[in-house]
Amino acid sequence: MRALLLLIALGLLAGCDRAPEVTFADSSITLPDDPMDLPDLPGRDAVIANCTACHSPSTMLQQPKVNREKWESQVKKMVEIYKAPIDPQAVPAIVDYMVAVQAQQADTEAP
Repeated sequence: MRALLLLIALGLLAGCDRAPEVTFADSSITLPDDPMDLPDLPGRDAVIANCTACHSPSTMLQQPKVNREKWESQVKKMVEIYKAPIDPQAVPAIVDYMVAVQAQQADTEAP
């Protein structure tokens, strides 16, 4: 069976006598504006410097409310799994900021 599959694969490759022609065209996209600004709280500069290359303010501000430990694990995941270029010294400020933003949002939403 393996020999048959190998012969078929070789037969298919034999029909490829040259690389396909590829034409590239210039293109561009326009991203929508993100009208939300990040609240001016301690740690904001660390978030802007380390997070906004991938995350828009509205995305960051619409995250479910979680505790400090969860934010620490989220930032750790961004670094270890997604290879985000986050300055290790900025991590505490990022976590503090996200916890403070969510606390402020909860205070604003309270009746």
